[in-house]
Parts: sequence; structure tokens; C-alpha cells
Amino acid sequence: MTAAPATNPATTPADVCLVVEGCYPFVAGGVSSWLDWLIRTQPDTTFAVVAIVADQRPRQMRYELPANVVAFQVLPLAPRIRKPGLRRPDLDERRLADLMHRVLRLGDAAGFDALCDLLAEPVRRQPFGFLGPAAPPDFGDLTSSPAAWQALTDCYGRIAPEAAFSDFFWAWRNLAGSLLAIATGPVPPARTYHAISTGYAGLYAVRAARAQGRTAAITEHGIYTNERRIDLVMADWIADTIDSGLSGDDARTDVRRFWIDSFESFARIAYQGCLRVTTLYGANQSFQRALGVPEAKLRVIPNGIALQKFAAIAPQTAGRRPTVALIGRVVPIKDIEAYIAAAALVRRAIPDVRVLVIGPTDEDPDYDALCRRRVTELGLEETIAFTGKVDIMDYLPVIDVLVLTSISEAQPLVLLEAGAAGIPCVATDVGSCREIIEGAPDEQPPLGLAGRIAPPMDAEAIGTAITLLMADPALRAACGEVLRRRVQTYFTSEISAGRYADLYRELVA
Repeated sequence: MTAAPATNPATTPADVCLVVEGCYPFVAGGVSSWLDWLIRTQPDTTFAVVAIVADQRPRQMRYELPANVVAFQVLPLAPRIRKPGLRRPDLDERRLADLMHRVLRLGDAAGFDALCDLLAEPVRRQPFGFLGPAAPPDFGDLTSSPAAWQALTDCYGRIAPEAAFSDFFWAWRNLAGSLLAIATGPVPPARTYHAISTGYAGLYAVRAARAQGRTAAITEHGIYTNERRIDLVMADWIADTIDSGLSGDDARTDVRRFWIDSFESFARIAYQGCLRVTTLYGANQSFQRALGVPEAKLRVIPNGIALQKFAAIAPQTAGRRPTVALIGRVVPIKDIEAYIAAAALVRRAIPDVRVLVIGPTDEDPDYDALCRRRVTELGLEETIAFTGKVDIMDYLPVIDVLVLTSISEAQPLVLLEAGAAGIPCVATDVGSCREIIEGAPDEQPPLGLAGRIAPPMDAEAIGTAITLLMADPALRAACGEVLRRRVQTYFTSEISAGRYADLYRELVA
């Protein structure tokens, strides 16, 4: 695919401006595939796309932009500093410090609006004793100036005075620079703004809607703040300098906590500035409510799949071994290790079982190597096979049970695709997996069980559930038929596309 094109500014407002972070059109699969589907299923709606990325390095396009995308721009969070060296912009230092505190610590939407207004005002710089022309603040003004230092030291004293200053400095530099990019980046004209997460995308959407006098909405697949919390808790690049003891009950703020709190603040601001907040399943809404979303804003719009794609799939049972499969990337969040350990339990009951790992193996080479060592250590070389990236349509006819062992998910499309093919599933109790396998609490009439749910990271429970289904052909067939009916009733592409069309009409109106 070609490299990213230059910014294509819109001359007339798009119907919808999609704001995406770290995915479409530069990353294949997952949310990016969903975004490509969303745009293509709304052919009468014009879209602008703002792709937020980490920096200005060139990126390859993994998707061809559909014809109804009328504007596309890339917004780097860490732009290059054009003029190195210390400048003296005439920013109001105390006001900047106060507004940064209100945004990062308090999640204050009015503070974010005021920060955007402050950064829109032209400033004069006095480099090397000469008064420069007035211009909007740039990256260096918020990261390498006396005003930036005043804001940094003021917020350090108010937020995390017990933390190591050097660690706070680098966290601050990242967050302050990213906020500047969001608050000052160009805004394409649109009739409404739709962010596909909170975080920086959510902040940009509410800032753009306010600037244009329009509405904004957020759709969350996974809860962004929870995903960032997991990333930050596991991050080995953050040094913990406060010993909170075994209880962890310590009111002091370390840099790790500062990062986590800042993303929660971003979510509060984004939620406050949106007219609608949607998610894929009801359980996610408890997290959104906890961060301040009122009930009137909340909507559930499940994903859907194109059933006709799977209509021709017919099970192939002759001349093959009983087969279990996991479809997903070989990365830690998919917990392939638990799947491998569960496979050892299944083989004890079903010695000739074939266990497949279907999906890319090159995203985390170290984890892939670890998983292959586990296979060898457990003596499963003749049982487990890694296929790499393949066309799953070639494999669905020979899968008896599909397994998902993730420790975090939103609404896994692989479960819906398995259902469309009539394949029962074993899944961990994450995201919407329980609703897909067991049905939503308000499902009428109740369709029954489409497989089994197991606790995350519990290889024994996962293995037991797989064995139960693999050992009982009648149960497998019944569960597969339940899942097929549930997908046909609630999770089709047509149903989901219609709900997003309704959402856009509401937002524009």
C-alpha cells in the first residue's frame, strides 16, 4: 500500500469527521477493520478522517480510503521542534500552569476549553533579546520556555511532589506536548465529530466540535482508560520511587499514578463534551458511568458481521483429526500461554486432538518465541500448530470448537464469525464474551448457551470447558446452532450499520 498522502483539506464540511488514534489507516485489523467497514456501509455519508499518531515519521497506508472520504489529515502528538533553543513567549505563565493542572489533574472541561483558547492567542517571542512577530504557540513554547518551566514546576508541587522530579519532567513533557498538538491542530469542517476512543482522540473531537459549533460523540470498543491503565501498570519504563507498602494504600502520587490519572482526566473531559457516548455492550457502561457519563448520553451499538460471507461454509468432518482453534495475534493480551496450557489438558482426554493458533506471529517476536518454548516444554509439538496469517475462511469448515483466551477484549468479531459458521465457542469472561455466549440479560426469548465461559488466565477451567464440548458432538451441534441464531438475530452488519446511520442523523440534527 502507498505511503500516507499529504493532508487533504476539505473545502466543504464533511457530514462526519472520524477522529482515530493509533489505528486506521496505518494499522491493519481490529478497530481499523471496523472503521473501514463503518465508512463503506454509509455510502451516502461523507467523511473526514483525522488520524492521530505518535510522531512525524512516515507511515504506510494499510487501507485504501473509500470514495466517500473527502478529507484526510495526520496529526502527530510530538511534532518536530522547528527552532531549537530557549525562547521567551509572552504566555501568561500562571494561567498556563493553572489550566494545565485543571486539565491533567481535575479533568475540568471548562479548563480544557480555556486552555484551547489560551493556545489560540498569538504570542510574541523574544529569542536572544529580539522581539519576534506574533504567532500561535508552538511545541517549544510548552516544552522549552520559561512559561513551560513555570507550569511544570507549579504542577509538580501540586500533583506529585514526592515523586522523582526527573521522571515527572519527562512525563510532563510528553503530556504537555501532546495536549498542545490536540489543542492547536487544524480542524476539518464537519457537521459532527465522532471519536473512536477517549484519550487524545476524544479531546480533539470535543475541541473541534466546540470550535465549529457542532456536536461530538465517542464510540468505545474497549474502555480506553482501562486499556491505558493496564499498559501503564505493566510498563517497565516507568520507575516507581514511592514505596506504598504491601497494602498500596498511599495518598501520594507517583509518576505512574500521574500518567493513569491524566488519561482518566482526559476521559472525563471528553465525556462531558459529547452529546452521545456509545459502546459495544452493556457491561462497558459501568466504567463510563464511573467517569461521569450521565445515563441520557449512553447508547449500546453492537458490532455486526456480513452473514452472507459465511453462508457457504459447510463443516468438513471426514478424514481429519478433532480440531480446536484460537484465531488471534500471538501477543500477551491474547494469553496464548493459557491456551497452550489448556491444550495439554485437552490432549489427556482426546489424544489425537489438533490445536491451532491461527493469526500473525510477528507482532511480538519475543512472546512468540516464549509460546513456542512452552509447546516444546509440554511435549505438544505434534498437537499444536502455528499457522501464521491465513484466510480464516479456509479453516472455519474444519474447526470443532473456537477458543478465545484473551485477558482483555471488547466485542470479539471472531466469536461472531464462529457463530455465523455454527461453531461453538469457549471464551474468557472479558468484554462482551459472556453476552455473546450466554445471551444478554434482556434477551427475549432466551436462546440458551452457545458454548462455555471461563475465568481469564485459568488454563484448567479453559481446558475443562474445551474438553466438555469436544467430547460431546450433540452438545457441540446444539451450542453452534444457538450461536448462529444469536448472531443472525442481534449481530448482523445491516443492523449495526443502520444504528450508526441513526446516530449520525441525531448528531447532525
